[in-house]
Amino acid sequence: MRRKVTEKHQVIVIGGGHAGVEAAVASAELGCRTILITPSIKKISLMSCNPAIGGIAKGTLVREIDGLGGVTAETADKTALQFRMLNMKKGPAVWGPRVQSDIEEYCLTQRQKLKDAGVNLVQGLVTKMIGPNRRIEAVLLSDGRKIKGDAFVIATGTFLNGMLHRGKETWPGGRRGDISAIALEKDIRERMFHVKRFKTGTSPRVLRKSIDSSFLEKQVSHDLSFRFSWATKNGVKNRETCWLTRTTGKTERIVRESLEQSPLYSGRIRGKGPRYCPSFEDKVTKFPERTGHPIHLEPMGKASRIMYLNGLSTSMPEEIQEKIVRSLPGFKKAVISAYGYSVEYTCFETGEFDKTLKLRETENLYVAGQILGTSGYEEAAATGLLAGASAARKVLEKKRITPDRMSSYLGVMVDDLVTRGTDEPYRLFSSRSENRLNLRQDNADRRVFTLANNLGTLCERKKEAYVKRERKYKQFKKIMASKRVQGKSVEDICKRPEISPEDIWEIIGLRPKNMDEREILSTVVLDLKYSGYVSRAEKRYRVRKRYGQVSLSSIKNYDDVHTITIEAREALNRRRPVTLSDAEAIPAVRQADLDALVLYLMSRSVSRET
Repeated sequence: MRRKVTEKHQVIVIGGGHAGVEAAVASAELGCRTILITPSIKKISLMSCNPAIGGIAKGTLVREIDGLGGVTAETADKTALQFRMLNMKKGPAVWGPRVQSDIEEYCLTQRQKLKDAGVNLVQGLVTKMIGPNRRIEAVLLSDGRKIKGDAFVIATGTFLNGMLHRGKETWPGGRRGDISAIALEKDIRERMFHVKRFKTGTSPRVLRKSIDSSFLEKQVSHDLSFRFSWATKNGVKNRETCWLTRTTGKTERIVRESLEQSPLYSGRIRGKGPRYCPSFEDKVTKFPERTGHPIHLEPMGKASRIMYLNGLSTSMPEEIQEKIVRSLPGFKKAVISAYGYSVEYTCFETGEFDKTLKLRETENLYVAGQILGTSGYEEAAATGLLAGASAARKVLEKKRITPDRMSSYLGVMVDDLVTRGTDEPYRLFSSRSENRLNLRQDNADRRVFTLANNLGTLCERKKEAYVKRERKYKQFKKIMASKRVQGKSVEDICKRPEISPEDIWEIIGLRPKNMDEREILSTVVLDLKYSGYVSRAEKRYRVRKRYGQVSLSSIKNYDDVHTITIEAREALNRRRPVTLSDAEAIPAVRQADLDALVLYLMSRSVSRET
């Protein structure tokens, strides 16, 4: 018989995924006695989908997590296998750092981070919350243990009544090989919280030795001495090779001929899936004119025998998956070690939580991660940090703190989720921010320092390191302000599109001595380069807020507004918002779309006058 857990904890975190870990660490950093409950301590922070951290906007979010005192960035650096900087064809403001990770090392490192933070780990399944909605008092575990707490964070990911689908098979689980939190979801519904169903999916894994790499394209990796965390001393090293292949006409034909066997197309899955990470069935059906879809072959660990097929998410029956995989170039003799599947899960409806991520009908219950309607490890980790800090601040009777959308991607995401909601799993993009030229990965620590200080999540070691960097930033900026070249100020030269930070170093004769100085110099240059754009973005934001009641009735067909996304056009034509504020409330309409609408209306007004 298990012993009873009798000690009362201040903050109880339910779930050991990326959101749960950051929530627990943030709570502990604020000084609260914190417990994390998970069905499997061994699988804490297990990457259920692709083994990677970062990407466009997501990588910047990881650096914000580091600036806020979180642990994801340091763990990503320590366990990295390969590094790539995405989106480099565009300006550095929207570059997306991304690393492949060793999944076993990642889990081990995250467990150590929890131990170092003093978080108490309990293995078990929460089946019920005890107490009225207004103030939860304890949680009940499936083995009968009752654990009392002052505040609670639910971070159950895809486990909340998770149902797995493959072909005609359906079985309960949060991911392959794990259980589903069915009883907890029932308790949430019985408490009359409003919820909905989303779905996501994962790709098959194959044995590395069964693949003929001579048919594959080696994926380019970058050696830029990059690190996610300012605490990491050296840049990420490339320790593994990733590969690229493409689907063929045969691959797509197999899928088209087997669609009736897909749970997505047979009607058994009702949850809405992610638009920007679609299943392969959706790719073939929605884009029939396309062929040669890229499939990235990614190792699950250093010298791992298993490779992940990123881009081939599917819930087709096993025999169809065999045919699909073996139709790929280089995969004629491929052996599948684990088949893909879809997972359908419960998450909270828009309006149920506020900007501290507290459920509105409660005093002490917070939510984080995929149950907010998000997708991705990075979004989960960031919301986990905020929810954990908010719960701890509630216990300690400190004032509520919320992030600002103009100074962080965390603020963008929270504002989007709370004020606009989402009809599908929310994925962070740089285009969701009206201030994206300021929300860069290089200056994340400077942007979020005030928030980190106010939240109380930044340890003294990181605070001291930040103060040193800030002192150096001001020193470099002063040097640049004092320099002139051929009668022009260095500040003006920085603003030229063709000028890079490295060019400026040469011009002023200042060579960085270490990684810190190199990053700080780059930030000074990019801050100067984008200063005019940032000022205009802030002005547009104020204008849009002021003119929220401007009528959109003059726009008869949004297909005529070529500067907005296809997704926004579809949603606007369908919903027909009356004012700009109404358009802002539509999940599919991003900040860049709103700016484009304002400019479109202004241009039409000018053309009529002339």
